[in-house]
Amino acid sequence: MPRAHHGDIERFDEWSTTYDRTPGQLFFGRIHRPVVNAVCSGRVLPRRVVDLGCGTGRLLEALLPRLAGTELVGIDPAQGMIAVARTRFAAEPRVRLEVATADHLPLADASVDVATTTMSFHHWEEQGTALREVVRVLAPGGRFLLADVLGIGFFGRIMRSTGRRHGIGYRDAAELMRLLHDAGFSAWRRRRLFWPGVPIYLVEARLAATP
Repeated sequence: MPRAHHGDIERFDEWSTTYDRTPGQLFFGRIHRPVVNAVCSGRVLPRRVVDLGCGTGRLLEALLPRLAGTELVGIDPAQGMIAVARTRFAAEPRVRLEVATADHLPLADASVDVATTTMSFHHWEEQGTALREVVRVLAPGGRFLLADVLGIGFFGRIMRSTGRRHGIGYRDAAELMRLLHDAGFSAWRRRRLFWPGVPIYLVEARLAATP
C-alpha cells in the first residue's frame, strides 16, 4: 500500500489511542454536523456511504442514527485509527472498516451513493488519482462531500504556503475545481462552514445521472 511522505500515516498511528480525547474533537464536531446534514439531505437516503480518512469513526458514528438501513464504510490508511474504530463499532454490523489509501479503494465500481472526507483531503498524496477512484466507486448521480481548508484569503494562503508537509497540501479554489473536473465530476458547489476569514469549506461534487 502506498505510504504518504513526511510520516503522516505514522503520526496518526501513534496518535490513534488518544485522538478522541484531544480538545480538537469539538472543532471537528462542528465540521461533521453540516456534512451529516448534507449526506441526509437527498429525497432518498443513500444505500452505502463511504468516509475517506475516517480516523476513529466519529463521522460514521454521527451518521448511524440518521441513516437506518444504510451501510457505512470507513477507509483510513492508519491501522491504529482503524483499530480504534473497530472497537467503537464492534457491535454494529452496518459498519465496515478497511485500512487503505484513498487512491486504492477496496470497493467495487459504482457501489457507493455518497462519499465523504473531512479535514483529510490535504493529507492525500495522490489527490488526482484519489478523486478518480472516488468517481469510479460512485454510482451515477452519486455525491462527494469534501470538507477542508482551501487556499482562499489571507489565512488560506498562509496554510497553503506552510502546509506542504501534509502530502500535497491545501489547494486553492481553482486547483480543486480543475481536479474535480478532470476526475469526471459534472457539477460542484462550495459553501463556507465558519465565519469570514476561516477558509474551511464544504464542497459538494456530483456525478451525472444515467440518462
